[in-house]
Amino acid sequence: MSEAQAYLNGVFIPDSEAKLAVTDLGIVYGASVTEMVRTFQHQLFMLDDHLQRLFMALEYVGIESPVSATELKQICETLVKKNAALLPGQHDLGLTVFITAGHNLPYLGLAELEACQTPTVCVHTFPLAFELWDRKYAGGQHLMRSEVQPLNTAIFDPGVKSRSRIHLYRADKLVRRKNPEASALLFDPAGYVAETTIGNFFLVQGNQIYSPRPEYVLGGISQRMVIRLAKQLGLDYQETDISPNMILEADEALTSSTAYCLMPVTRFEDHQLSQGSPGPVFQKLIAAWSQTVGVDILQQAQEIGAARRPACL
Repeated sequence: MSEAQAYLNGVFIPDSEAKLAVTDLGIVYGASVTEMVRTFQHQLFMLDDHLQRLFMALEYVGIESPVSATELKQICETLVKKNAALLPGQHDLGLTVFITAGHNLPYLGLAELEACQTPTVCVHTFPLAFELWDRKYAGGQHLMRSEVQPLNTAIFDPGVKSRSRIHLYRADKLVRRKNPEASALLFDPAGYVAETTIGNFFLVQGNQIYSPRPEYVLGGISQRMVIRLAKQLGLDYQETDISPNMILEADEALTSSTAYCLMPVTRFEDHQLSQGSPGPVFQKLIAAWSQTVGVDILQQAQEIGAARRPACL
């Protein structure tokens, strides 16, 4: 096998053949729920947690999956086994699962009613793009306040991970008009921190880790890992309202996301945080994470990121 495989509606096919029809509701309405999982040593990390969240999202949206959680888990593991064989030993994969609501009935008509009522199920993988974040482990990331607000439960539960993310795309787009190197930090209507466009946000003050209240936040699987590791390290964890001033006064700021796990924030707006360098709590957490998964996360990213980065960059 020279090309990675994908799973689409019951069959494994070459990745290049995994395509959605223009009539699919995942394209027409963005009517699709999704999860992204990563591997460590070619083993999927916290897959059960991701699938549990996926099926909760399906129930909320009203999509009935044609495959069970057990079947989908087996599909994911089989696909990783197939595609990991194409990777160098030290590299790892990202895996994306998405399930759409099927096809759009007004486009196809009643003759295709069954197809319109049958959800699309797709699973695919990709080599993790370490070059996008490897340098940020050492230098930190820059966050800027976005004018775009997060979803709220009156419109759509922000705890549901869907493909309908145009507001997040717009948030980063607007911020990067001001600074191409920055990423957006969203605030709720009361002016408190919600989340970034791809992950959860944390503050560190002494022995305490703070995270925003969950009302406007997609509760992350990596966020669960941060909470677990914090307890192991004897750190207190609390959900609370986080104001911009609290960010400026904190010892450290961090974000978590599936691909990169944990990342320091060393700049907010025009203000330097933690003296412009990753702080000791970040170092302790990422070391504990590395020990848990049996991979030196920082070293892996630095080595593979450098090898994948074009010479001009």
